[in-house]
Amino acid sequence: MTNRKNVILYEACDKAIQAMDRETVEDFGRLKLTKWDEVHIIRTVVKVYRDSAKRARKRYYGIAFESYLLGLYMCDITGKKAHQMAEKAITAEWVDEVLSQADFVTMYRFDTETERKAYRLAEVLEVATDRNREIDKAMKAWSQQLAQYAINFTDYAVIQAFEDAGIKVVEWQTEPDERVCRACRELDRRTFRIDDVPRKPHWGCRCYVIPVFNRSEE
Repeated sequence: MTNRKNVILYEACDKAIQAMDRETVEDFGRLKLTKWDEVHIIRTVVKVYRDSAKRARKRYYGIAFESYLLGLYMCDITGKKAHQMAEKAITAEWVDEVLSQADFVTMYRFDTETERKAYRLAEVLEVATDRNREIDKAMKAWSQQLAQYAINFTDYAVIQAFEDAGIKVVEWQTEPDERVCRACRELDRRTFRIDDVPRKPHWGCRCYVIPVFNRSEE
């Protein structure tokens, strides 16, 4: 059984992930066709990562904006007021601030890890006997990073919306199926102060929180 609220909440996220996956396959596919020389290898690889990260920033903004509106909708705030609040809260600066902080799921900063991955792949390609294999490995790791931050921005924006709407308490929700991990299952239906919501226990977690009305801080 699928939790409909979860599907709606991560809809913009999933669309962005699909688009970024297509772009990543194209980007790294071009790397496979590159005729390498030591002078250009670092510049070429780093440019691929930086260009991809730049596009991702725009997608994360879109994800956050839509997710913030959904968060307000869950708080019965809609229409013009919701859009005005979203325009004020979700800005390019807000996105940059999120990406500049060490994330509690990935345990790294987005930009720092982007540079590390880029230079690491360039170093590997300088000596690799099977460059295509190394490019495929790097592509998978990069796709995972992009996807995790898409999920993160969904979660961050919803929490931001709840806070801006004055919500003090939220309830943890999990998917009601057999794939839910033990850590998430134990959190299901528990309530928390909004500033004390547990960290997501693993990569790819689609658990979420909903607002609890008429409840003071616990």
